[in-house]
Amino acid sequence: MTNKPSSTHKKIIAETLDGKKHQGYVKFPNFAKEKGLELLNSEGQHIQISWKSLKIVWFVRDWDESTPSNLQSATFSRRPRLEGLWIRLRFKDDTLLDGILVNDLLHLNPKGFLVTPPAFNGSSQTVFVPRAALKSAEILSVVSGQVQQTRRRRGSTPAPGQTRLFDS
Repeated sequence: MTNKPSSTHKKIIAETLDGKKHQGYVKFPNFAKEKGLELLNSEGQHIQISWKSLKIVWFVRDWDESTPSNLQSATFSRRPRLEGLWIRLRFKDDTLLDGILVNDLLHLNPKGFLVTPPAFNGSSQTVFVPRAALKSAEILSVVSGQVQQTRRRRGSTPAPGQTRLFDS
């Protein structure tokens, strides 16, 4: 009998500020505890990593696929299409990470930011960046859905069967 985590457990790679990587599972969405990140590693050991030593948590599909070790190229090459806040995070080691933050106050976490990163290789779906790992966070733009509006030109005739409200 194998102990397989439930569907609320997500695969992660947690990277510390000193460059160490820990593979494991976290209980989503309650992974951000007061003292730090709690994870269950692949050997079944419970590990807690303090927020002060944690740099980033990659939510991944597979541990076999690598996460980008060089965050210098982790920016969008053009305006993203996902809705939300386009942000640029600068880590204490001056590396950059662009991402999309959900534009909803109900998703705020006092310990950090849950961000959708640029598509590096398709492995990382979401990242969690602790506030303690950041030097700065900047909102670059608010990306909203494409609102299709049809504008009538002034003086144009209304569609057949439509009454005119105002005479102009």
